[in-house]
Amino acid sequence: MKNFVLLALSLIMFIACQDDLNIPDTGRKIVINGLITTDSLLNVFINRSVFITTNSNIYMSDLDNAEVCFYQNNAFIDSLHHFYKVFDGWHVFHPGNYWSKSVFPLPGEEYKIVVKVPGLPDATATTTIPNLVKIERIDTSRIILASGNGPDFRMRYNIEFTDPANETNYYLFNLSNTFSKMLSCNPFPFVSQDPIIEEILSRGTNYVEALVFSDKIINGQKHSLTVTTDGYNSGRNITTYFRLFSITEECFKYIQTLNLYFEKQGNPLSEPVTVYSNVTGGYGIFTGAAVSSDSIVVPY
Repeated sequence: MKNFVLLALSLIMFIACQDDLNIPDTGRKIVINGLITTDSLLNVFINRSVFITTNSNIYMSDLDNAEVCFYQNNAFIDSLHHFYKVFDGWHVFHPGNYWSKSVFPLPGEEYKIVVKVPGLPDATATTTIPNLVKIERIDTSRIILASGNGPDFRMRYNIEFTDPANETNYYLFNLSNTFSKMLSCNPFPFVSQDPIIEEILSRGTNYVEALVFSDKIINGQKHSLTVTTDGYNSGRNITTYFRLFSITEECFKYIQTLNLYFEKQGNPLSEPVTVYSNVTGGYGIFTGAAVSSDSIVVPY
């Protein structure tokens, strides 16, 4: 065991001393990142890949010269227009920089994207929006906490839905809130110990921003997903929005492998992780979801 540790340390030191590793540059490609949903106009984030030694912040820079065409069941439906928007979403899916002016995706339909950028190979991808699984009921309860520097109470929500039988289904669930109809919604941190959860999306905190799971243990059954949030006696009413995404298997695999990538990042002795992609001629993920949503007003 001692010899193995010494060998590992020597390997790390050897790698660290190689300032001029000869990594081949195969050229840039188009990157497509898009989760098209039934509750939003078609939109995707289009960028181009960077070389491994390039500053990673450049990845989020805007690309404004792409031709982005959409097809529904192989029939052309729209050409998206460029609209710059500062990144403000999850680390997985965020608002796009190319938008449709009129098209909302529909459940059960196949969508294809074709992206052309001068000087880069064309990139294409196809996805089919799953059928909608509806939120059927939301029960709420308030848990009063002892006074102190922490939250004054917790809100517990039970979100009920029925998983379709005889098929494999995948889901993503999140909360958002707003103090006013004039303000945009923001991701609302929450916690959950529900046994069906397989992956979470977060930004390095104890509070998750989204839950991801399959119907592996609830196939064909009614299920009540339990989540809790912290509350403070602020004297304001907050509208809380609940969204249950019926996602594709592609989306599920992408989130699984991306989380694994983040888990192994920075460990020079870990196995390489390939993040799932369904883009031909480029990189990224193009997938879709049917969204069921509900809301309640909670006094905070």
